[in-house]
Amino acid sequence: MTLAPGPFAHAQELALRSALQLDPDKLLAPFRREAGLPTGPGYGGWESDGLDGHTLGHVLSALAAHAAGGSAAARERMEVIVRGLRDCQLALGTGYLGGVPDGVSLWQEIADGRVEAQTFDLGGRWAPLYNLHKTLTGLIDAVVHAGSASARVVTADYVAWWVRTFASLSDTRVEQVLRTEPGGLSASFARWADAAGDPAAMDLALRLAVDSFLEPLAAGGDPLDGLHANAHIPLAVGYAVLARLGAPARYGRAAETFWRSVVGHRTTAIGGDSVREHFPPRDDWSSMFTAREGPETCNTVNMVELAREMYRRSGDPAHLAYIDRALSAHLLSAQHPEHGGIVYFTSHRPGHHRVYSRPETGFWCCMGTGLEAPARYALSVFGRAPGRIDVQLLIAARVHDEGVIVEVESGRPFGDDAIVTVTAASPRRLAVGVRVPEGVVPGAAVARIDGDVVRPSSDGWFEFDREWRGRTAIELELPPLLRWEHPAGDEGWGWIVDGPRVLAERLAGPAVDPLGTDARMGHIARGALLPLAEAPILAPDELVGAERRDGFVVVLGEMSAHREVVLEPFAALHDDRYILSFPVASERDAGRRRTELAAEDARSDALEGRTLDAISFGQQQPESDHGLTLVDSESGYDEGTHWRRFRGEGAFTLQDWGASAVELRIAWLRDTAPRRLTVSLDDEVLVDRLVDPQDEPLFDLDLGAHADGRVQWWLAVGGGEATTPRLTEVRLMSARLG
Repeated sequence: MTLAPGPFAHAQELALRSALQLDPDKLLAPFRREAGLPTGPGYGGWESDGLDGHTLGHVLSALAAHAAGGSAAARERMEVIVRGLRDCQLALGTGYLGGVPDGVSLWQEIADGRVEAQTFDLGGRWAPLYNLHKTLTGLIDAVVHAGSASARVVTADYVAWWVRTFASLSDTRVEQVLRTEPGGLSASFARWADAAGDPAAMDLALRLAVDSFLEPLAAGGDPLDGLHANAHIPLAVGYAVLARLGAPARYGRAAETFWRSVVGHRTTAIGGDSVREHFPPRDDWSSMFTAREGPETCNTVNMVELAREMYRRSGDPAHLAYIDRALSAHLLSAQHPEHGGIVYFTSHRPGHHRVYSRPETGFWCCMGTGLEAPARYALSVFGRAPGRIDVQLLIAARVHDEGVIVEVESGRPFGDDAIVTVTAASPRRLAVGVRVPEGVVPGAAVARIDGDVVRPSSDGWFEFDREWRGRTAIELELPPLLRWEHPAGDEGWGWIVDGPRVLAERLAGPAVDPLGTDARMGHIARGALLPLAEAPILAPDELVGAERRDGFVVVLGEMSAHREVVLEPFAALHDDRYILSFPVASERDAGRRRTELAAEDARSDALEGRTLDAISFGQQQPESDHGLTLVDSESGYDEGTHWRRFRGEGAFTLQDWGASAVELRIAWLRDTAPRRLTVSLDDEVLVDRLVDPQDEPLFDLDLGAHADGRVQWWLAVGGGEATTPRLTEVRLMSARLG
């Protein structure tokens, strides 16, 4: 299966070009360093900031998929990287591979019983299991998809190292290690076990499935509130893979429960989920429309993988519908169509914007998955069985099957209609099914073949079972349905969808820089937040009077009479501010709705408008972005808020780019007993107080002379011999507005 000319093929070609532009020596540098081999410098950004080596695995997976599709350049580059990894593996002599800083010592520490595990920190290393999983998966993909014999040797030795290493650890020790983000290790070992006939790898896959997450899901519970989304989606993918390969029924139940919880209660119209990388409370969408950090691209890439696994087991077209929407609305939109940069966060706050990765420094996790995903765009287009080919997605692509070529010609998601062509070199009996996509005017979908008009069956498929001769075209007419979609349980916000297209309004200003910076937090769009109360409030029936003009949809209802709301496909909107999510209210309730939005603006101005920098505790990226070091602490999620409690000292850095800080704000959750809180700047104690359960859980500290000219604030928090309150955040604040 390969892509044919169209929007998805362009995205795929651009991603391949981006992958081939990366220097293999720089990608291999962290691995050579850890193996004690001579090497030059590696890449910057996250590749030199603790997650060294993670990008290589993404690139290897992408190259393997392109090689499987026939790219000689991708195959050649894939083999260069595999040979480089083999050199590192042989130099170490144990089968281990990794760019994790001081990674060899880490596993010796664990074997010696020294396991210091936090949610995203193991032995002082940033998410090393996640990092190594990327390398493992890239190698497995090179074997399974591209048939690389050299990768098979490297992978077999690498898997054997994992099996030996974990065989020496008790179950208790394994659970401790798995407290740190394990990525998709379980899924990858299961895939290798299936491909290589390796029962030891399957045993390890089951052992790494994280039972503490599996069991509540298998029982039908919803434990997702506040969890880091992309640390847990790969676990669910693992459950689905294990279920497909014959694991006990609870794995399948867990995957299904997870799927329903995320897609039914936490997924937006573009197919994305999460706010600031975490799952919001079930059906509580308030933060989605106020935060600058919306759904993460990595999440959607992995949810598509989950949907593919689910469909292989169930055949439920709902999984295909999700893939269709996620590819068309989120993943296609997250890649810049000219320079190929990848978006990390897609904000759903009205009037905000996005930033794209820079090719030499933006080595975020989403850049890696953004290189991978386009290589697999053709994967779900066709379904095949003896005597049958199904066209599952109307993405321009072609498939060859024993003398028959089935090809889809389509400009979707930017167009609506499509042509499916069946070409038979000699007469052949074959059943061809074509799925009717979502978003078609009810009862209006028709197919024309050989002058006949065919309508879909009641289950939403066109069926053509016949003997095919020569070239036969099936012309599909799919009139688009313009409609609202709303978050689960919240009619106060909505997305406008037109056929396969999620629509958005492009805003003229103020201008933004569409490229991420080289800073640790450069993946966050730092442009000013525009007032929510300036967004147009649309009525539920606003779309009735919509007009189509030159490919745009223009809303002209009474509620938006102050200006036209010109809508275009979100997947085509780049570099500018936009409105993707619209506040919705009837004409009678519009005033109240505007007042609510203005109140949120006032709250935001009083806090966000004064914030120079802030660390949110208990959340992976904010903690790692601020260099938080941990000795003795615990984290959790209560009252809709993440927190971290310290006994030993936790040190971190806040940035004051304008050297204008005047105040430090410290916030926590109330406790049942008194707690100790100390805050130090460098070695000077700024705060040392006993926090009573009745105290206001907020403390503002006047920084006074300390603020003069300071740019980096090296702070520490702790509880001395006691423990701190459950700290939620520390903010560096400027002077009060006005």
